[in-house]
Amino acid sequence: MTIWHDIQREFREGNNLIKIIFINIAVFLILNILQVLSWIFTGQQESGIYTFIISNIQTYISVTKLIVKPWTLVTYMFTHIDFLHILFNMLWLYWMGKIFIDMLNGKRFVAIYILGGLTGAIFTIAAYYILPHLSQYVPAEIPMIGASASVLAIMTATATYFPNYIVHLLFIGTVRIKYLVLTMVLLDIILIPGLNSGGHIAHLGGALFGFIWASQIKKGTDISKWFMNIMDTIVTWTKPRKKITVSYSNPSSKSYSTKPTNAVTQQEIDAILDKIAKNGYESLTAKEKEILFTMSKKR
Repeated sequence: MTIWHDIQREFREGNNLIKIIFINIAVFLILNILQVLSWIFTGQQESGIYTFIISNIQTYISVTKLIVKPWTLVTYMFTHIDFLHILFNMLWLYWMGKIFIDMLNGKRFVAIYILGGLTGAIFTIAAYYILPHLSQYVPAEIPMIGASASVLAIMTATATYFPNYIVHLLFIGTVRIKYLVLTMVLLDIILIPGLNSGGHIAHLGGALFGFIWASQIKKGTDISKWFMNIMDTIVTWTKPRKKITVSYSNPSSKSYSTKPTNAVTQQEIDAILDKIAKNGYESLTAKEKEILFTMSKKR
């Protein structure tokens, strides 16, 4: 069981980006394995167990169903069935999530992922009841699954905070991140009248949240702070308490360091961020990367 132990270690020691990707993959594998087993034993892909699980983790446009299953507003953003759906979502999440976490820390990453997904779902539900013609394209019975709204929230937040950050795309070359995200948002707007109207509206809801969040962060206001406080409280409840040990030592044997700590000014941080925007993260020196990493943990 070495592979299983390796996976457990990677999940336990990985950052929040790795943990969220692992959760998405785990849910995808469980659902698809259940479909395979159901087909083997019954000849049908959807067994009773599969139907029960998927009906309790996908979310719904219908408010009457949501009242009964409100938790699905969170679980849907970790749920995929189609391989290409999860593949592209996780690839974009990994690429953009690495930039986000390097600059803005992992706790904020989780908050934007979840709040962006929530905003996307609420956007679709509101649009269904506000726009008279949407019901022709999106029946209320059709469920919503996927991390796309959450991924767009992360991408848009990153592009809004670091608009000139350069990424290298296969077959295209170097592109500033703001143009990449703007293209994806415009595509979602153009494709709204198609078959996946609800999905594209959800993407736009996630993107809007990411844009507002990053715009406020630039002004010194974190609109996700209340959610991070809730996360901290939950972690405190679930974290096992450490035993308190008391040790005694001779006070005269203690030594104290009077070496001053190196303070990093805001000008230095701004200079590092400007360097990233112009030449990319890899252009930083080891010392600049260390400064950025230290400051992101403090934030």
